[in-house]
Amino acid sequence: SSVKVVSAEIAGASLHVSLPWYTHLYTIPFLSLYPVLAYAYYVKYDDWLQSEEWTFLACVSLGLGHALSFLFTKWNTGAKAWITTRKVSILR
Repeated sequence: SSVKVVSAEIAGASLHVSLPWYTHLYTIPFLSLYPVLAYAYYVKYDDWLQSEEWTFLACVSLGLGHALSFLFTKWNTGAKAWITTRKVSILR
C-alpha cells in the first residue's frame, strides 16, 4: 500500500537499506586499482610507466578519481542513495 504525500517540495520517497562499506561503488573499483598501480610501480615500471611524469599522473588520477567518487556522495543525495544503498523490496 502507498501513502499519498501532499507537498510541493517532495517529489517521491522510497525505502532503502544500507550496503556494507566494502560494496559501495566508490570502494570496489579502487580495491583493485591501487594494487595494480603498486604492481606497475614496483614490478613493471620500465614497461608501463617509464618515467616520473607518468607515475605522477597515474597517482594523481587514481587519487582524484577516488576522492571525487566519494565526495560526489556527499554533494548529491540521489547519488549517495544509488551508490551506498539498495531499495527495499519487501517490508518485514
